[in-house]
Amino acid sequence: MNVPPDLLNLRQSVLDLLEADPPQEERLLADFERDAEVLGDREPAHPLYSTIIYILTHLTFSEPEARRHWQRIVAHRARLRVQLGREVGLRVALLDYFVNVNRELKNPKVIEISIFEKTERSAVTDGLTSLYNHSYFLQSLRREVLRAKRHALKVSLIMFDLDNFKKINDSYGHVEGDQVLLRAATLMVETLREIDIAARYGGEEFGVVLPDTPRNGAYVVADRIRRRIEDHFRRRKLTADVTISGGVAVYPDDADTPETLLRTADEALYRSKALGKNRVTLAGGERRRFMRIPASHRITLLPAGGRRTAARAKNVSEGGLLLGIRQPVPVGSRVNLLIRPPRAEAVAFRGEVVRVSEVAGSDGTRFDVAVRLLNDAGKAKALMLRRAAASAAHP
Repeated sequence: MNVPPDLLNLRQSVLDLLEADPPQEERLLADFERDAEVLGDREPAHPLYSTIIYILTHLTFSEPEARRHWQRIVAHRARLRVQLGREVGLRVALLDYFVNVNRELKNPKVIEISIFEKTERSAVTDGLTSLYNHSYFLQSLRREVLRAKRHALKVSLIMFDLDNFKKINDSYGHVEGDQVLLRAATLMVETLREIDIAARYGGEEFGVVLPDTPRNGAYVVADRIRRRIEDHFRRRKLTADVTISGGVAVYPDDADTPETLLRTADEALYRSKALGKNRVTLAGGERRRFMRIPASHRITLLPAGGRRTAARAKNVSEGGLLLGIRQPVPVGSRVNLLIRPPRAEAVAFRGEVVRVSEVAGSDGTRFDVAVRLLNDAGKAKALMLRRAAASAAHP
């Protein structure tokens, strides 16, 4: 049993072993003791013993108390085995300890583990979408921010809201509206990792916590979800206008507490709505680490598996490029770039598309495509920047 990233996964691992036929109690004990030893050296404050005792008895102890009880339960089980002359299960020894030795349990009730598991899950999930509910979402956000603070990590938060949802309910009824919510939730979960936490925040609003995820990665995930939902409902005639808007905020870049992180992501979501919906907005706009130099170089862009496309640079920095192009390129795409500065040799780079936005022009719709350069920073980039700067100063 590997040490899981959060207590819900630990709970599920324990339940799976106890519900096996026959129950895997010996494996549970061996794995738990190994994990406790490893985790005790690496993260002594992790509530491992208190969590497993709570799962098995619903009794709440501090972690030091739970550890002492667990050691006594293991010893009590060994004594029962000698006295009875037969094997004694973990749960039998645990029940006898808390009823007859420690007397914490006054009137215990035996319940089938599958019924307990169903009850536990219903307490943290939304009945319609099967995503986590509002309460569990807030608990998870606090836990992940505290973990990120303790280990100097980043955690990203995405807030989503379905666009024009009231129109769906008014035009097609609440049954169809529920189906839209359910399908959007399914598409969301299919796009996420196992460690990510997706919740129905309320009504047609969703929240997604992305542990160990920086700004660019969170934007890629959010926009991928947005595009999947748009593409799915575009193929359905009844709800062809269903889209979703999102806002992304990152701890500690945008906020230093769970509450301010949530408020900041909400503000980014509101900006997406105000800008026309069906888009993802980063909190605080684009945070630039590098100086940007205006540029107008001709660029040949070759997406992996795609057609060679002509583009033109709008600005350039050591971190990336902003391109103007007639056709959008999906966020997250890896691309090859051949940059042709005036009066200089062409320079080739590899990059990743991190943002795409639509721009209306006199000659029709164009797109601004932000590309993060993947090559190692070094002489080639410095050379390109010098050429770009020289070209900007002497057109």
